[in-house]
Amino acid sequence: MRKLLAIWKDPIPPEMQALLAARWRELPDDLKLPHQTLGRQLVHCGYTMGAAYCSFGCTHCYLPRNANRVPIPSLDEMKAQIDANRRLMGATGGLQITGGDVVDAYWQNDRADELVEIVRYAHAAGVQPMLMTHGQVLLENPDYLARLVRVGGLRKLAIHIDVTQAGRPGFPIRELESESDLHPLRERFVDLLFDVRRRTGVSLHAAHTVTVTERNLGSIAEILRWLIADPRRIDAFRMVSFQTEAAVGRTRFSVQPVTPESTWSEVCAGVGRELARDNLLVGHPECSNFTTLLALYPERRVIDLIPADPATRAYATAFLETFQRIGATGQLPFEGALRRLALIARRPAIIAETWRYLAQRLRQEGLTLAELGWR
Repeated sequence: MRKLLAIWKDPIPPEMQALLAARWRELPDDLKLPHQTLGRQLVHCGYTMGAAYCSFGCTHCYLPRNANRVPIPSLDEMKAQIDANRRLMGATGGLQITGGDVVDAYWQNDRADELVEIVRYAHAAGVQPMLMTHGQVLLENPDYLARLVRVGGLRKLAIHIDVTQAGRPGFPIRELESESDLHPLRERFVDLLFDVRRRTGVSLHAAHTVTVTERNLGSIAEILRWLIADPRRIDAFRMVSFQTEAAVGRTRFSVQPVTPESTWSEVCAGVGRELARDNLLVGHPECSNFTTLLALYPERRVIDLIPADPATRAYATAFLETFQRIGATGQLPFEGALRRLALIARRPAIIAETWRYLAQRLRQEGLTLAELGWR
């Protein structure tokens, strides 16, 4: 009972309160906006720089030419990086385990067990690790992915698939004319994720990362159409990240370089509607643009959950004022619910604001609450 009373009194742990407050103070004044998520929901983007090795030779690789000769950090060095990220981000922060292709590197260098331990250690430290990979090793060795899930506690993957990749078995780069040529490969990863879920009983999800260049700009919309066509695919790939080319590493820069604006235009074409890029901010508006979508089936209809209108901006502001990131680890489900109830009790107006906003959005989309629940 004493613990529950303490949660009710301070729903956001002191460590997280201090980290969020410090992050907000660090922001330039022109970024301290009502719809800014840094310093409220987010503290920092976390990542480790591990093995630089990768067996692919992509046209837009951010690594230097000597990357495969760079020694893999020791396990103690990786743990030190994880600990440093934990101090900066606080509990439950997302941590990218990256470098070159870390799965490829540890597997090819007979250190596969070490990567399992890195993932396990990150979970134990209180962060949420995501492995960044082209996925070929996991596709060819599904038992290893299952072990990363069972023993390491892996819950998130980021799988990079696009026409810039050279070295993918069965998909020679010179024969790839469009992103749609890679849909059979994407389907294999969907099958892999569902198979590992079945074998482990764990809800494993992936992000799909894509490098956007002059070569594939005109076909990235096909990736979104492929995803929306089947709810199983959206269940496997919960996020798609389109990353415009950058003049780093071994990148063969496009003659006509792509821009965030041209990329976003193709994203809108892929979902069949105009989307707002900045109704919520993650730091600087030129750093990242995103939105959140809801797909309705069987008609494959896409709803923008963060549209560009004053009502959405106002509700997003109210939500951020009410619900800061909790950042508590090792808690029971009802404890997390209690923390959220305590935040609502501090600002009960959010209940009416949520109801009004939901009703307005349903009217805009021609839906009822009953229809939405049925779907």
